[in-house]
Amino acid sequence: MTLWRERIKTSIAKSRDMKGGNYVQLATCDHDGEPRVRTVVFRGFAPNGAMKMITDKRSAKVSESTRCELCWWFPRSSEQYRISGTLHYVGDDETNAERRTQRQEMWGKLSDKAREQFYWEHVPRTPYNQSPEKPPAGGRDSETGEILEPPPPIFLLVLLEPLVCDYLRLEDNFRQIDRLADREWVSERVNP
Repeated sequence: MTLWRERIKTSIAKSRDMKGGNYVQLATCDHDGEPRVRTVVFRGFAPNGAMKMITDKRSAKVSESTRCELCWWFPRSSEQYRISGTLHYVGDDETNAERRTQRQEMWGKLSDKAREQFYWEHVPRTPYNQSPEKPPAGGRDSETGEILEPPPPIFLLVLLEPLVCDYLRLEDNFRQIDRLADREWVSERVNP
């Protein structure tokens, strides 16, 4: 059987040119055990296979459970991936050098507009007030506009460490569950 990591590369390639093809739904549970789901942007795989996303440190999800499930639907191939795992938030206080480097690299790969949102002074989900200060354009220094400012402390790289992938292909009702066991992925075909 083909493991999910190989399958998803093909699914991503088929949807690469679709607007929103890299939008995924991420679910966690809040402190009361209530489910919370939101759409986030998948930003690639880390060298260790973790799935990369970004967030604002002040976002509610950061204080919620680190256990999560991600759901990614690929309309062109009628495939669904439900990936369960653990979230790791990588901020400026990260002690792991490799993760710190990944955070810095991600900051550099963001669009100017994406970087600017991390300079908003107001906390997410609070009433909107126009900020009297304008964020640095594109997160770049104000003198030349060329050099990137370092990521602000509220910028977090989010790494989802997958533990289970439940794959479903609707065109032929093929379903497979891959589980990480003793550092190896084990696959099982199951009824849809």
